[in-house]
Amino acid sequence: MQQSGLKRINHILRIQNIGKVTKLPNGVTYFPGLLQTTDPSVAGVTSLNGLNTQFSNKAITDSQGRLLLVNPAPGQVGSLGLRWIEGPAHLGFDANLIKRVRIAESKEFEIRVDVVNVLNHPNFGYNSNRDTQNNPFLLNLNINSADFGRFTDAQGSRRFTLGARLNF
Repeated sequence: MQQSGLKRINHILRIQNIGKVTKLPNGVTYFPGLLQTTDPSVAGVTSLNGLNTQFSNKAITDSQGRLLLVNPAPGQVGSLGLRWIEGPAHLGFDANLIKRVRIAESKEFEIRVDVVNVLNHPNFGYNSNRDTQNNPFLLNLNINSADFGRFTDAQGSRRFTLGARLNF
């Protein structure tokens, strides 16, 4: 289920900005205080043909057990807007250095160094592929997934590019 199909519990605090990148022994999560539990609507699922044992919808609660996000009832539209949950900030600092040396009146030699991510800062989940418009941060926002709130990728290795050319 996509993020826009979730139902927000309005009387509980907003979770839009409570995310924080937290490194755990088995990965990196963005919602360290949130817990995943069985969706309360399981009580309404019939036991006919064992349907209640196949019910796998989850809900998200805070550390006190208060519901924050649940799946909408069948046939209903969720109330959480698309891209409502914000991902982490992206920190990037790129630089370049150019030195030109005149050889003759109409010729010069140029050497250039381009550096991407000078600070070598990891950007958890930042996706440079713009094909993923609904979730550009590669953060798992499917509340029915065991990996809810976990990052599936990290970018941020420092990269140097050295170039030289002769201009005439």
